[in-house]
Parts: sequence; structure tokens; C-alpha cells
Amino acid sequence: MFIFSRRGKRVVTQEEVVAKLDLLKLPTSYVFTPINLDEEKQKFIESETYSPNFKYKPVKNVNSSLLRELADITSISDVDPRISEFYLKLIESKSEVNDMLNAVGDNRLITEISRKRFGRPSARLFKNASLVLRGKVSNYDLVEQKKEGREYEYAEIERIMTKFLGELGFSDWTVAKSGRIADEAMKVGVKRKEVLLSGDISRSKIDLRKSIVHEIGTHVLRSYNGIHSGVPVLYKSNLPEYQDIEEGLATYNEELMKVLTFDALKRKATFSWLLYWGEAVSFRDLYNAMTAFLAKNLAFDFAYRVKRGLGDTSLPGLYYKDVVYFRGYRRVRKAIAKDSSLYEKLYAGKISMKQVSWVEDGLIPKAKLVLDPEKVNQIFKRLGI
Repeated sequence: MFIFSRRGKRVVTQEEVVAKLDLLKLPTSYVFTPINLDEEKQKFIESETYSPNFKYKPVKNVNSSLLRELADITSISDVDPRISEFYLKLIESKSEVNDMLNAVGDNRLITEISRKRFGRPSARLFKNASLVLRGKVSNYDLVEQKKEGREYEYAEIERIMTKFLGELGFSDWTVAKSGRIADEAMKVGVKRKEVLLSGDISRSKIDLRKSIVHEIGTHVLRSYNGIHSGVPVLYKSNLPEYQDIEEGLATYNEELMKVLTFDALKRKATFSWLLYWGEAVSFRDLYNAMTAFLAKNLAFDFAYRVKRGLGDTSLPGLYYKDVVYFRGYRRVRKAIAKDSSLYEKLYAGKISMKQVSWVEDGLIPKAKLVLDPEKVNQIFKRLGI
């Protein structure tokens, strides 16, 4: 494990620190996908007691030497002190991610690092997640998931999403097939400006609209505004607290655009419900608990999500990242209800609530593009969805 500590007194420019940060290789999703997932899932299905024992293949990198160089930096010379401090915290955060990748398969370390990084669900969040699982959802503006006549497959989804990006003026963004999407059928790759789809993806009409609102209307737009913020790292993943807002705003937008279903909300609530109590129990015990309200294949998928990164899942441990979905949604929803002007400010880049003051103070510019529900619905109509 690389132990991070500041040793030097080196002052660098923003361009220099960003160049170093860009050299780090931290592909968490890829590294945390077990190389024996299919085999262990089959063993699990064929037994009533077995819990998977996952194995991983770390990616070769030179992160340790880069992080030693970055640890010598004490300030960024050509930015506001608040942004300089942000970069120093970001360097420490990247070191933490590197430690987590090096610890893959070690239940204790993955649990400790991810719990520190993302936080454990609060008792209040657990209570609200439990209410959702019981169907107590009158406080949310959900739409009914109706059976639709057709499913859109990869080729149509690629065409529709490409046209949607074009309607927004994002001619430099592409939609592409990826064979390395382990947990999602769709994700945004901001570095190469692409929306990645699995080859076997399919979506109903409402789910396709929801995916566009979530991925393009939130993740792509926040990335676009981050590029124009003057702080280059605000176009992509940065400090862990930004993720609550990133995913929370995406779900808020689903509700705003009338595409948030009970099943989608229940999925987010289930993560928080599991992460509240599941650290001490096995994969099998989590699975058994969920079969009370989920189909068996879904119960396996949820248990896998919160146990990925671990080795022997019969032993205690959790990966806490997925707490950000339900917690972030409730946090964003509550904050915007108190101050509606916050909505546009949160689009200034991939920022957390802490950086909202940067927008208010003019430290970074207001968002160039914000999700416009009326315009989006007009585009949907033109695209036939």
C-alpha cells in the first residue's frame, strides 16, 4: 500500500498538476470485476450454501511513482487558494483509490477504505430506504412502468442517442459499443467523449428516455460544463463527495422528466438498505434476505454489487460505493426544494455542494447548458420516443 504523506514544498501550475493526474490509471470498475464471475455464479446457483470466492486481475501501472511526485506538491500557483486546496485533496483522494485497487480481494481493506471514502448509510437513510421497499412511495413523483409493445435494441439505441447528442450540438461526442461494461448496460466515458453501450442492450421506450435523461442530460452536460469551467478536473470524476450529487441529480432529473419508475427507485433504495446492515454477513445471507422481495437473478446481482472487490464472500465485508445513489437523490431533491436556483448551479461541472459557492462567487462560470425539460421532450417527440 502506498502511504500518502506530504514531504516537499513544491509549487506547480494547474497545467502541471493536471498532466500528472491524467497519467494515473485507476480503472476501478474494470479491476473490481472478478475474472471468475461466471464460474462463481454457477457454483452459487448450484448450491444452497456456497458464497462466491472472487479473483481479480489488477492493471499494471506506475501509479506509486506518480503519487510520490504528487505528494511533494504543496500548492498550485496560478489558481485561487480554494482551487489549490481542492487539487491537494484530489491528490490524496487518488492515492486512496490506488490503495483500494491494490487491496482488491482483501475484504478488510476494501471495506475500511470504501467505508471511509463513501460513508455508511445513516439510520435515517436506512429508514427511508425501508419505506420504499415496503411500497411507501407517495412522497415521490413516480410513473407507472407499463408493458410496451416493443424493445429497442443496440442499433436503434445507438442511432437515437447519436441524434439526441446532435440535437444538443455535441458533434464531438459519439455512441459506441463496449465489451467491458460489467455492471451497467450503458455508461458515459468522458475522457473520450463517448456514451458506451453493451452489444446486447435493450430498452423499452420509457427506459430509453430515462437512460438519455440520466446519462446525457446529466452526466454528459455536467462534463461539458466542467470542460468550460477553467478547472479541467471538473469535467470528470474527482473528489468522492461529487458522486452523491452526480447520481442524485441524475435521479432527480428522471423524476423531473416523468420517467422515474418504482422499480428504478427501489433499486437505488435497495443498495442503501443492504449497505446499512450487510457488512457482517455473507453473500449468501444477503441473497437469501433479498429473495423475499426480489427475483433470484436480481437478488444475486444486488449481492454482487455490494460484495464486489472482496475475495471470499462467506466472510464479512462490503464495498460501499453504491450508497451514493439513494442518498444523493434524497440530498439533491431536498436541497433544490429549499432553493430552486441550486439546480442550474449544480450543472457548472462535476461539482459537489461544496463547490456551489464557487459558482455564486464567480470563481467558476455558470453552466453553459442545463437540462431543459421542454426542449428534451420536443427532441424525444422528433426522435419518435
